[in-house]
Amino acid sequence: MTEMEWELNQQPTNSRANSYHHHYCKEIWCFFANRLISVQAAELAAVKVKAKNQLEDLKREGEAHAAELAAVKVKANIIGNQVEALKTEGEVKHLAFSASLLASGQGHTGPFNTEITLIFKHVVTNIGNAYNRETGLFTAPVRGVYHFEFHIFGHGSNNPTSAELVKNGEKVFMSWTSQPAGGQKASNGVSLLLEIGDVVFMRMWANSRIYDNQSHHTTFSGHLLFTM
Repeated sequence: MTEMEWELNQQPTNSRANSYHHHYCKEIWCFFANRLISVQAAELAAVKVKAKNQLEDLKREGEAHAAELAAVKVKANIIGNQVEALKTEGEVKHLAFSASLLASGQGHTGPFNTEITLIFKHVVTNIGNAYNRETGLFTAPVRGVYHFEFHIFGHGSNNPTSAELVKNGEKVFMSWTSQPAGGQKASNGVSLLLEIGDVVFMRMWANSRIYDNQSHHTTFSGHLLFTM
């Protein structure tokens, strides 16, 4: 006989019944309380796991967004660079100049006993600033095909009116005319493939003379046709 059974036998019937009922309820309550605690602990553990998984998902999502943002920034930089390149390319595609020989007044240039570089000082147009009015040189800022034209005017005499277009020191095309009296004019033009830094200018022959005045008879012009 257990101690609880002995105690119950020592008590009156009603008292034993009440005591037994009390112990039975206490055991039932402890059972359900422990069961509830176990369930709650399991639920808490499940919540912790779920929260951890959600945190990891958010972390991965954040990393994915960060990577996506970085990719967008890189793409934006690339597009920005492309826009700047297109702007620069658009700027260098607009190249043109036109100038006449004398800045003011009138008169002859020459004759001289040697060739000289003609400096066209009255600049009407110089888009892109590739022509230098101080030296008479046109310097190509971009690889491409350029077209040049030149017109020279003179008065009849024993000296011809002549000049040549020069690329990097080498004669390309020339114009020449000579008559004993009256006005005379010669012209020519050429399209050239130029590399960056190539230089084009006009050179007057030895013993020639060229005339210009405010009517701007003697001119030198050029422009970019297209890049390559």
